[in-house]
Amino acid sequence: MNFQDAERYLDSTDKYGIKPSLDRITRLCDKLGNPQLSYPSIHITGTNGKTSTARMISSILEAMGKRTARYTSPHLQSVTERICVNGIPISTGDFARYMEMIIPSVEETNRETGDPLSYFEISTALAFLYFASRKVDVAVVEVGMGGRWDATNLVDSRVSVITNLGYDHVEELGPSLEDIAREKVGIIKPGNIVVSGISEQGLMEIVEKACREKGCPLKLLGRDFEVLYHITYGITTEKVGQMVGIKGLYREYADIFIPLLGEYQAINAACAIAALEAFMASPRRISLEDVERGLSRVSSPGRLEVVSLNPLVLLDGAHNPDGARKLAHVLRSEIDYDKLILVLGILEDKDFRGILQILVPLADVVILTRSRSSRAAPTSTLSYEVKKMGKECYSVEDIPGAIKLARTFAEVTDLVCVTGSLYTVGEAREALKLRLS
Repeated sequence: MNFQDAERYLDSTDKYGIKPSLDRITRLCDKLGNPQLSYPSIHITGTNGKTSTARMISSILEAMGKRTARYTSPHLQSVTERICVNGIPISTGDFARYMEMIIPSVEETNRETGDPLSYFEISTALAFLYFASRKVDVAVVEVGMGGRWDATNLVDSRVSVITNLGYDHVEELGPSLEDIAREKVGIIKPGNIVVSGISEQGLMEIVEKACREKGCPLKLLGRDFEVLYHITYGITTEKVGQMVGIKGLYREYADIFIPLLGEYQAINAACAIAALEAFMASPRRISLEDVERGLSRVSSPGRLEVVSLNPLVLLDGAHNPDGARKLAHVLRSEIDYDKLILVLGILEDKDFRGILQILVPLADVVILTRSRSSRAAPTSTLSYEVKKMGKECYSVEDIPGAIKLARTFAEVTDLVCVTGSLYTVGEAREALKLRLS
């Protein structure tokens, strides 16, 4: 089996969709020898910020000399991005080899349950097996959706992280933030230390209740750890990012440079440091130098990613209203530019109206487009909503064409922002010939 065959096999399972149950993935991992139990994990859920937080934790662990696995989703350009050891994605050859290894167990599980394993379940099991074979010291594992029924919930987690809560996947997780919170606290296991960036009182109470029931200590942003300050650097050829000060669980970390934009990335960094301190269980095991070195090297493609300076081109995978609000805050207060040319491609099963209402008023030019995803909202649907807001717009049916049009509008002092979906951002990176990092 080559990589194309393996990718085709996995893609063929996408039709099975999302099915809330741990039965299928439990059976499959049992057949594979439960590889996910051969290393400790830090498990991360939340509405936004999961991938960036995972990347920060992993980067610091790597700076500490730990052999570190990282599992995140979705991918931007290649499925191999999801499965990394020490920041290096699984090779296409290894991906094909491990897929070939697990297919007999996948097919046997499908026959036993009569309920075929999903794309995410299969890719998760493959990641678990690959990490075990690489004898990793620790895995940093991002939840795909929710928590309670997520395939990643079989890991041996020592620390559970809940970054934040907002509206997303409401059809699967429930219509209220309280419903969503109850699903996400499902990753908490007895003996965990729980780190949370949630500040809303009603939601915090749900997290506190889950911790009490499981006998888990809870470390909260603003109470047990916090961002002391963050100073955004101007967008220059030398530096893109911010200087932050963070009070961790055990000590303060002053003047740490993070090459990422956005106040929320400072919050993600605080959660990452607190999670690491909890995992290491001693202030002596994590040094200021490890944190400085790890965070200075971190990248988070497609999350407020600056890919060009003249004109400024920014890629951001904001795919729900909460993400759009964070992006809008950065556009209003942290970046200098003359005109904003907004390139938007949103999935139809997301709250596209909510995203449009937040971002469109900020734009001088709106260009609507769609990714290759079957879930992408038609430009005609988006155009109808934008025009109802009293705003003119252009429609371009492919993302490379939309970016090309945006650049014709942009002077060197303007900003082109491509956003609305991680699918949109992934295709934008392909169009701009950007390599994975």
